[in-house]
Amino acid sequence: MGLSERVKEQIGALQDNLGIIRKLAGWTVEELGDRIGVTKQTISNLENRKTEMSLPQYIAIRSAIQYEIETNPENEVLAYAVALLLDKREEMAVEEHEQVRHAFHTTAAAASGGLAGAALFALLTTLLGPFRGAGLVAGVVGGVGGWLYNLYAYKGKRDRKKRKEDR
Repeated sequence: MGLSERVKEQIGALQDNLGIIRKLAGWTVEELGDRIGVTKQTISNLENRKTEMSLPQYIAIRSAIQYEIETNPENEVLAYAVALLLDKREEMAVEEHEQVRHAFHTTAAAASGGLAGAALFALLTTLLGPFRGAGLVAGVVGGVGGWLYNLYAYKGKRDRKKRKEDR
């Protein structure tokens, strides 16, 4: 049985934004690889889209990111990136999402250059401009349950519907 389109979209969104999120987490390619048990070449191939991200890789990377968010709450920029680039992307028009993605790309470059903490957050809020008050970040789901639930919720509904039809 293959992956649903929704799951494929979630995996694709992480793969499209993996470099940005990794830099905002403060990790090198090698450090992210070490966190999930793969080589730095594997991470590089995922970031450059030389290989497609698998479901187990997605789950491992999201788990590492969630752990970083929960154990390093002062890195607000990472939490915002995950919320806007991954979890709430469907709430934005394509053009808005590209503007938000550009803001995070610029912020990630600054983070790689050593900018951190309040200064990095100030840069992001300036770049996000009109999106700050748009409510897009409000209600960010905390904990692993939010993204993991969303990953499997659609599949569960589909399976229940199929079982009803089979009766």
